[in-house]
Amino acid sequence: MPTEQDATETAPSLGPQTAAARRRELTPDERERLRAESRARRRAREAAEDRPPREGHPPEPQAGEISVRRMEADERGPAHATPAAGRFLVAHSAARHPIPVPEPAAPARPALPPLPRLPDDLRDRGVLLLGLACAAGAVVCLVATLASGLFGGASAGGMQGEPSRQAVAPGGWIALAGSDAPADARLVLESRSEGGRWRSFGEGESDGDGRFRLRGRVLERPGRVMLRARAPGAAAATPVAVTVRPLRLASVGDINLGDDPGAAIAANGPRYPWEDTGAALRKADLAFGNLESAVSKRGEPVPKEYNFRGTPQALAGLRRHSGIDVLNLANNHVGDYGPEATLDTIRGVQRLGMKAVGAGPNLRRALAPQVVERLGLRVAFVGFSEIAPVEFAAAEDRPGTAWADPEAIASAVQAARRRADVVVATFHWGIEKQTLETARQRELADVAVRAGAQVVVGAHPHTLQPVRRQGGAIVAYSLGNFVFGAESDETSTTGILELDLTAEGVSRARWRAARISGGRPLLDDSRPRRLPLRDSVAMEAGVNLFDL
Repeated sequence: MPTEQDATETAPSLGPQTAAARRRELTPDERERLRAESRARRRAREAAEDRPPREGHPPEPQAGEISVRRMEADERGPAHATPAAGRFLVAHSAARHPIPVPEPAAPARPALPPLPRLPDDLRDRGVLLLGLACAAGAVVCLVATLASGLFGGASAGGMQGEPSRQAVAPGGWIALAGSDAPADARLVLESRSEGGRWRSFGEGESDGDGRFRLRGRVLERPGRVMLRARAPGAAAATPVAVTVRPLRLASVGDINLGDDPGAAIAANGPRYPWEDTGAALRKADLAFGNLESAVSKRGEPVPKEYNFRGTPQALAGLRRHSGIDVLNLANNHVGDYGPEATLDTIRGVQRLGMKAVGAGPNLRRALAPQVVERLGLRVAFVGFSEIAPVEFAAAEDRPGTAWADPEAIASAVQAARRRADVVVATFHWGIEKQTLETARQRELADVAVRAGAQVVVGAHPHTLQPVRRQGGAIVAYSLGNFVFGAESDETSTTGILELDLTAEGVSRARWRAARISGGRPLLDDSRPRRLPLRDSVAMEAGVNLFDL
């Protein structure tokens, strides 16, 4: 092992190699100066990195600092000596070999903080919303393209149309009138039910100013239906909504404005007979009854067992408080006070806006159908009587009623069928107080049904008789009394027959039961009862209204 002198002599260019030699080589001032320079370099480096030294962990020494730390460790003794590898570093004398001080490095560019990470559910929701927004934008662009290109530059809302009614019966007529159509263009009227396709059911043309009116029969089932006018290859009107529903016909039996009811009206006012049933009748689209009395201040009673006559005020109260639209006058009491009173009755009914059926100033008028339009359906009424006195029957030059002759019945019903969608034939027939129809009633009903009647309503027996299906028609043989002086259970049991009508006939039937008290009907608390129209066996056998 070489001595300190050997080591110094063999390596003069390297300077002292042992710790003792290094301690002798540097003075205390030089060592202090080196320490100060080391500290200065450390502070410069920390300032460049812009961070404080970690607590409890001094900065790692740089190349120029290592030799000083090794000398300090040697001075403190073997317990603080540096590793062997560090002993080969040479500490140069400040005088002979100045320790190079590295240039301070350029400040490092601080790193940007990482973006916060969204939760997975929020990120997925955002992606979904972005996708929906893009899809909606694509749909809007597509619709705009179709509106401008498919119709040759005309907007679907260019034409405007208004329906003639807001509700229409199945098979009923409806019109769409509007403007802004192409001039002198062919147009089609189209309808579409919910979830269905557009289909045409009428056509027409616009005028030179683009105005139009198209008409057709609605073919859809009950529900909400859209209508529009369309010019093929050009434009379509903005669709409008209408309601399709059956027409409701409410029918009642005998109405007597004289006798006991007439006295009650005089004492209590014209509204008295209708206080309980008027709202139900007014709710129907069309209401019908049999007026079983004359209405006049003229004439003398005809010699017979019963003579009934009411006042014009009582008739006006009927119209106002019951809402009845059609009255049958073909019966054995309209002529109770002679031909003049019969004419007064006919004129009084018409003057109040109601239809007078089965009577007239002559036979032609007595047989003529009386047509009422509701919900786009034309409903025609014809009336006949075969109850004496026969002197009440009309003639070519005499006012009166239409007599129930089979040939006249068939001819009148056929004439009504040509003018209307639904025909109601009403009869004054049968035997009083009987609860079943006679063979003659069946025969006359068959004549009317074969001629085209879809509904047959009877009166005169003062009791309820069965409702049957005959062929494609519903026949109510007698609806009994309604506003009448009745006392027995059979004659005081009454009600309202409600029929739903379409262009094909009766689609539904209900019975609202009532009882007569003090000459006026009072509805039962029970709900309306449906008739089993789809049960052909039950309907042919007959539905007893007493049991409903």
